[in-house]
Amino acid sequence: QALADNRARGQWGERIAEDILRLSGFIEGINYTKQTSIEIDGKKTRPDFTFNLPNSMTVNMDCKFPLDNYLKFLEVEAQSDKAAYRKNFLNDIRSRVKEIGKRNYITPEQNTVDCVLIFIPNEQIYRFIHEEDSSIIDEALKEQVIICSPITLYIVLAVIRQSVENFKLEQSSKEILKLLTEFKKQWEQ
Repeated sequence: QALADNRARGQWGERIAEDILRLSGFIEGINYTKQTSIEIDGKKTRPDFTFNLPNSMTVNMDCKFPLDNYLKFLEVEAQSDKAAYRKNFLNDIRSRVKEIGKRNYITPEQNTVDCVLIFIPNEQIYRFIHEEDSSIIDEALKEQVIICSPITLYIVLAVIRQSVENFKLEQSSKEILKLLTEFKKQWEQ
């Protein structure tokens, strides 16, 4: 019942995502921002999370997801009703993917990468989508949307963190080589 309300479901998704971010060592204001508005061509949008990448690039994530028909699917006994709710839930997911794909979360003007994340904060629901209709994942990728569960979000965050660390290491290496070159010139003089 607590997850029947869209707002509560969004807050729950954000809370789970924040827990994963903390476990991944991410710090708000440094590695990511929350609820930062983006305005493109007079249209405002506000992703739940924006992750900071090297070279001032970002990737956005939305935590809201449809659940009503999934809950009904779990509650009903009749197989015909289960089939209808299953179909409705999968259509809800498809609609959500298309909606996110059109939300200006991917914008060259804002230096975003060419994909957006949708976080589904429950492994059981994520598994249900994969088992019942794995083509949704392919359709999402065509829309440049990556659907993440808690485990896959942890993996995505590990990749983000590693890319940031590699970028910093590369920048430090360049600085060290520059200083060594300067030192060599002065030594030779």
